[in-house]
Amino acid sequence: MLRRALTLTSAVAATLLAVALPAQAAVVDIPFGPASIGDYCHAKVNSASWLGFYEAGGLRCYISGTGGAPQYAGSGDPYLACKFLTTDVVMSAMRGASDSLVCRVIR
Repeated sequence: MLRRALTLTSAVAATLLAVALPAQAAVVDIPFGPASIGDYCHAKVNSASWLGFYEAGGLRCYISGTGGAPQYAGSGDPYLACKFLTTDVVMSAMRGASDSLVCRVIR
Protein backbone atom coordinates (compact mmCIF):
# COMPACT_ATOMS: atom_id res chain seq x y z
CA MET A 1 0.00 0.00 0.00
CA LEU A 2 2.83 2.38 0.86
CA ARG A 3 4.48 1.64 -2.50
CA ARG A 4 1.27 2.56 -4.35
CA ALA A 5 0.94 5.80 -2.42
CA LEU A 6 4.55 6.76 -3.23
CA THR A 7 4.08 5.91 -6.90
CA LEU A 8 0.89 7.97 -7.07
CA THR A 9 2.52 10.88 -5.23
CA SER A 10 5.54 10.91 -7.56
CA ALA A 11 3.30 10.74 -10.64
CA VAL A 12 1.23 13.69 -9.41
CA ALA A 13 4.38 15.67 -8.59
CA ALA A 14 5.85 15.01 -12.05
CA THR A 15 2.61 16.11 -13.70
CA LEU A 16 2.50 19.31 -11.65
CA LEU A 17 6.11 20.12 -12.56
CA ALA A 18 5.44 19.53 -16.24
CA VAL A 19 2.43 21.86 -16.15
CA ALA A 20 4.11 24.51 -13.97
CA LEU A 21 7.30 24.89 -16.00
CA PRO A 22 6.67 26.82 -19.24
CA ALA A 23 8.52 25.97 -22.40
CA GLN A 24 11.37 28.34 -23.19
CA ALA A 25 10.50 30.69 -26.03
CA ALA A 26 13.17 32.18 -28.24
CA VAL A 27 13.13 35.16 -30.58
CA VAL A 28 14.50 34.11 -33.97
CA ASP A 29 15.09 36.00 -37.24
CA ILE A 30 14.17 33.95 -40.32
CA PRO A 31 15.32 35.28 -43.72
CA PHE A 32 13.31 34.67 -46.90
CA GLY A 33 14.69 35.25 -50.38
CA PRO A 34 13.07 36.36 -53.64
CA ALA A 35 11.59 32.95 -54.51
CA SER A 36 9.95 32.53 -51.10
CA ILE A 37 8.58 36.06 -51.24
CA GLY A 38 7.37 35.12 -54.72
CA ASP A 39 5.28 32.32 -53.21
CA TYR A 40 3.46 34.92 -51.12
CA CYS A 41 3.16 37.25 -54.13
CA HIS A 42 1.71 34.47 -56.27
CA ALA A 43 -0.86 33.51 -53.62
CA LYS A 44 -1.88 36.94 -52.34
CA VAL A 45 -0.93 39.70 -54.81
CA ASN A 46 -0.92 38.50 -58.42
CA SER A 47 -1.23 34.90 -59.58
CA ALA A 48 1.24 35.58 -62.40
CA SER A 49 3.97 36.84 -60.05
CA TRP A 50 6.79 34.53 -59.11
CA LEU A 51 9.42 36.80 -57.54
CA GLY A 52 9.44 39.37 -54.75
CA PHE A 53 11.78 41.78 -53.00
CA TYR A 54 11.57 43.95 -49.91
CA GLU A 55 12.59 47.22 -51.50
CA ALA A 56 12.70 50.76 -50.10
CA GLY A 57 9.04 51.26 -51.07
CA GLY A 58 7.91 48.05 -49.38
CA LEU A 59 7.33 44.47 -50.51
CA ARG A 60 7.14 44.41 -54.30
CA CYS A 61 6.11 41.52 -56.55
CA TYR A 62 7.25 40.84 -60.11
CA ILE A 63 6.21 38.79 -63.16
CA SER A 64 8.31 37.71 -66.12
CA GLY A 65 8.67 40.57 -68.54
CA THR A 66 9.64 40.77 -72.17
CA GLY A 67 13.34 40.26 -72.74
CA GLY A 68 13.71 38.50 -69.38
CA ALA A 69 13.51 41.64 -67.24
CA PRO A 70 10.95 41.28 -64.42
CA GLN A 71 8.00 43.68 -64.46
CA TYR A 72 6.29 45.11 -61.40
CA ALA A 73 3.05 43.26 -60.60
CA GLY A 74 1.92 44.76 -57.31
CA SER A 75 2.77 45.35 -53.67
CA GLY A 76 2.31 43.21 -50.62
CA ASP A 77 2.43 43.59 -46.86
CA PRO A 78 5.71 42.40 -45.29
CA TYR A 79 4.06 41.37 -42.02
CA LEU A 80 1.36 39.38 -43.80
CA ALA A 81 4.04 37.79 -45.97
CA CYS A 82 5.77 36.58 -42.81
CA LYS A 83 2.46 35.21 -41.51
CA PHE A 84 2.03 33.40 -44.85
CA LEU A 85 5.58 32.00 -44.95
CA THR A 86 5.92 30.69 -41.37
CA THR A 87 3.69 29.07 -38.78
CA ASP A 88 5.64 30.69 -35.92
CA VAL A 89 4.25 33.68 -34.01
CA VAL A 90 5.39 36.71 -36.03
CA MET A 91 6.61 39.76 -34.11
CA SER A 92 7.78 41.92 -37.01
CA ALA A 93 9.01 42.02 -40.59
CA MET A 94 12.22 43.76 -41.66
CA ARG A 95 14.22 44.38 -44.79
CA GLY A 96 17.31 42.20 -44.89
CA ALA A 97 20.46 41.93 -46.98
CA SER A 98 19.98 41.87 -50.76
CA ASP A 99 16.34 43.00 -50.38
CA SER A 100 15.35 39.85 -48.53
CA LEU A 101 12.50 39.64 -46.04
CA VAL A 102 13.49 38.91 -42.44
CA CYS A 103 10.73 37.72 -40.15
CA ARG A 104 11.29 38.07 -36.41
CA VAL A 105 9.34 35.25 -34.77
CA ILE A 106 8.84 33.60 -31.41
CA ARG A 107 9.63 29.91 -31.30
